[in-house]
Amino acid sequence: GFGFDYQPGQYIGIGVLVEGRWRWRSYSLTSAPRQRGRRTDRTVTVTVKAMPEGFLSTHLVGGVRPGTVIRLAAPQGNFVLPDPPPAAVLFLTAGSGITPVMSMLRTMRRRNTIGDIVHIHSVPSGADMMFAAELADLGREYPGYRLTVRATRTEGRFEVADIVGQVPDW
Repeated sequence: GFGFDYQPGQYIGIGVLVEGRWRWRSYSLTSAPRQRGRRTDRTVTVTVKAMPEGFLSTHLVGGVRPGTVIRLAAPQGNFVLPDPPPAAVLFLTAGSGITPVMSMLRTMRRRNTIGDIVHIHSVPSGADMMFAAELADLGREYPGYRLTVRATRTEGRFEVADIVGQVPDW
């Protein structure tokens, strides 16, 4: 009963039976929704980071055996990409908060609607950045996509006042 027609930016609940008890957690969808009219496109992705205190995240990252029943709750959330997307977009993301934006970027890429996008991503160090190779490819493929990575361990936190220097027309 899961609907694959979610909106880019939404999240889903994932339930896994562990030690006789259903454990639930919400994760942003990182895949692009099914293309209109394509009934065979039935794959969704989430990106899970194992957290020391996160029982389910550690379990998922550690590996769920093939054949394990996973329950999915209906997609939710209002942080979504409008259709059509705006002509100019500013994404401000940090750490794993990039995940809903990945669904948006992948959707725009598939629909060839990447125009003027400035993306500022804050992360402790470049080595900690999720999706780094894919975002670099996106920048090479679409000159309108401009990514700036702020490494907070060496450059400090990104402040709202810093936006003007990076995006004067914001």
